[in-house]
Amino acid sequence: MGEAFKFVHASDFHLDQAIRGIVELPKHLKTILANAPYEAARKVFDVALAERVDFVLLSGDLFDLSTGGPRAASFLLGQFERLGEKGIEVYWCSGEVDPIDRWPTHIDLPANVRTFSTSVLEDITHRRDGIDIANIYGLGYDANRKSAADFLSAADDVFPIGVVYGEFDPVTMPFDQIRYWAMGGRHKPAKQEKPDSLVAWPGTTQGRRPKESGAYGCYLCRVDTGGKLRLQTVETDVVRWLPQKVAIHEAVSESELRKILNERATRVVAEMDGRIALVHWHLTPAGEFNPTLRHRDFSARTLEWLRDEFGRGTSGIWSTHFTIEAPTNLPSSWYEEDTILGEYLRAIGRYQSDESLNISLHEYLPDAVDNKELTGIGRVNQERREEILRQTALVGIDYLAADREPVELVAE
Repeated sequence: MGEAFKFVHASDFHLDQAIRGIVELPKHLKTILANAPYEAARKVFDVALAERVDFVLLSGDLFDLSTGGPRAASFLLGQFERLGEKGIEVYWCSGEVDPIDRWPTHIDLPANVRTFSTSVLEDITHRRDGIDIANIYGLGYDANRKSAADFLSAADDVFPIGVVYGEFDPVTMPFDQIRYWAMGGRHKPAKQEKPDSLVAWPGTTQGRRPKESGAYGCYLCRVDTGGKLRLQTVETDVVRWLPQKVAIHEAVSESELRKILNERATRVVAEMDGRIALVHWHLTPAGEFNPTLRHRDFSARTLEWLRDEFGRGTSGIWSTHFTIEAPTNLPSSWYEEDTILGEYLRAIGRYQSDESLNISLHEYLPDAVDNKELTGIGRVNQERREEILRQTALVGIDYLAADREPVELVAE
């Protein structure tokens, strides 16, 4: 029987990277968003202290040691010292942007922080009260390294752990030798379970852009006396990208839509637990096209209402965008009209019904553009063709049919 122990695994703090992708940001949220990467990282160390873990594993990309500046270094030193005061060790494996040889030579790391070489696999035995509880194998990032075959533990090792940054061919990873692979280098959390091993990327502690939606955090790992590992995700993000897709009917009234959005927004706020949700509202209507629903004033008015109702505090929702999906069907009578709109829609309809008609934008590029790489932007592949045609129809409708009365629909 071994010793039970606990540890925290985190990576990819990217303290020097700001949250981006927001066009309009209110003053009352600027400081919160600017500090979010630091506050999210601070929660990692708060968890370690609250849980009284034995050690913390950091698997790279904490901040760019070339450009990160003094704030990031000072922050990390302060957090390391907090752990050191409670006797908690830190094992730091460097990543792509934080090779340890770039750490300022005039600033000593606290005694409780151990780093790993980028060229030679190092083995550190972690002890508690003089008893071996885990063997930690660490190797810093090397862009030329594609194999993890060096991670071979001794037969008598107590719970071998590998700490490494990057991607490796699974064939080279000795899963029967390492019980827990503490990986770094992915922003999205991920796990790969093997019969006697677990490969885990905790992801970044704070999402930075719209594509990094959902929850982010670190892993709290518990190992019992029988060597069984349990992994718990601890959310650390302060700000969360949380796109909302809402199904409605084309015939919805403005008051009905606000009621629908109010119910969804209220539910999101309740689930945020004090965080700020950055929400892109994406409406997917069903039914025959209603031009009023997509009028610019309508969208702008609805977005402003959402911000007034849910976005004026330091928690809750800040609505970044409000978009309505292009319609699948337009009124058939519009295609038959002897008007500019009718001619426009019939022209698009020919492309929609005949896939052999290629869409090429080369003729609209300036004559000065002759670089083959640049002219590639004029090509439209089949995968995007349908959506582009729908959006093109919508642009024409925006100018030619925006003032028409809503289509009368029979309730379904």
